[in-house]
Amino acid sequence: MRGTSRAGRVVVPAGLLLASLAAGACGGEEAPSAMEVLREGTFRTLEGGEVTLSGGTGVSDGNVRHGILTAAEGDLDFDTEPDAAAVLVADQGREQFVILHALLVEGGQLVDASARLIGDRIEVRRLAISEGMIRVDVRVRRPREPVTVPPSVDLTRHFVLTNRGLVPILLTDVAETAAPETASEGPALHTHEWELESFEAGDWSADLDALDDPVRLKFLAALSDGTDMTGELSGFAGCNRIVGSFRTQQAEALRFYGLATTRKRCPDRPADIEQRLFEALGSVKAYQLSGDRLVLALIGGAIRFRAGGTLIPYPAGAADVEGTAEDGPS
Repeated sequence: MRGTSRAGRVVVPAGLLLASLAAGACGGEEAPSAMEVLREGTFRTLEGGEVTLSGGTGVSDGNVRHGILTAAEGDLDFDTEPDAAAVLVADQGREQFVILHALLVEGGQLVDASARLIGDRIEVRRLAISEGMIRVDVRVRRPREPVTVPPSVDLTRHFVLTNRGLVPILLTDVAETAAPETASEGPALHTHEWELESFEAGDWSADLDALDDPVRLKFLAALSDGTDMTGELSGFAGCNRIVGSFRTQQAEALRFYGLATTRKRCPDRPADIEQRLFEALGSVKAYQLSGDRLVLALIGGAIRFRAGGTLIPYPAGAADVEGTAEDGPS
């Protein structure tokens, strides 16, 4: 079963959510919540079909029963319109797939823009939207526990709606006080946040002085054999988030995979900077560290960073536990 980023059918008139917010602001009678509205909605299934709910439940092709667990309102594409997120469960008997949906206001209608499998027989305890991110508090099983064992590990997961659909994003904080470093132990790729210093790609260079907010990258790594690493890329391009995966090999070879960006419109940003940076990251072949400087090398250009704050490491084993939530590709 696979996730899908293809836009779905109209679910419900967006005016219902707009009226809900307006009524709340005016102190009128209690307006329907997102959950109440979406209990009568039409959603895409992960197989590419659709299911229409009535009273919160419905049946799709193959006699698969679907039920809505929870929903939340919030802006997912930064256009100030009240979008929504919903979690449904698809009961196939032996499997009970838990699916996250992102719903956008398009043309006055609320459209199922992307769906993503987030687990089998896991518990969903809370759903919220904040600053364009969907937060899902879940309870999952421990590594290698069978699905017959009740979930017992509480976990918070974050997702963003990108040009590739819903994708998970790993969040980590930067330490307020950097740890002392010896001359022989400078910043490593995965130990620091990296701030963009210069960007030259072919016959084009970015005017970084025009950026109000610095471009930053974080390499959230799981160390593997020797100097080889795999991990997740989390970045901020000054307006949109950049997410993806990376892999290093043979000391300095570096490749990015599955890069995606959020869908925020950025009218105040200099033209092309984010798109050029996004395309350049996809062409990176190698990296080089020298002191507190990082260079990402690509054919005909380079992207140069300086070390910023020290990243706070993940708790040991956190990645293994999160993996039990069984992501489907977006």
